Amino acid sequence: MARSFSRPNRLHVISELNVTPMLDLCFVLLIIFMIATPVLEQTTAVNLPKADKGAGKTPDAKVQYRVVSIDRNGAYSIGARSVSFAQLESEFASLAALPEADQPVIRIRGDGVLSYQKIIDVLSAAKAKGLTKAGLDTETR
Repeated sequence: MARSFSRPNRLHVISELNVTPMLDLCFVLLIIFMIATPVLEQTTAVNLPKADKGAGKTPDAKVQYRVVSIDRNGAYSIGARSVSFAQLESEFASLAALPEADQPVIRIRGDGVLSYQKIIDVLSAAKAKGLTKAGLDTETR
């Protein structure tokens, strides 16, 4: 007499896909891009002057910034785009036309060997167009 053994059905259809690891990966990538984006904006090679106090504070993520860089040769750039001083003034005029709450903070990144007059010229142009929020970027010693 032959015995029949019944086997349990081991083939189960996966009805749900576990998306938790994929969501974790997406959140990690989102955080990496949020941290890396402000760093990518600063593409002009500038040797910033050194400062002891007040340096090293990270920019507030809620505040909008417009980075104006002045290289060692005195050439201006806004973000990664090279501009003339007249274009810089027209950019300041368009920013000043925004409501004051929406106006970005002008961050000036002047090279350490640059004549201070160039930085004063940028500050004066911003003030003349009606911009009131500005800052000077430095490096920690």
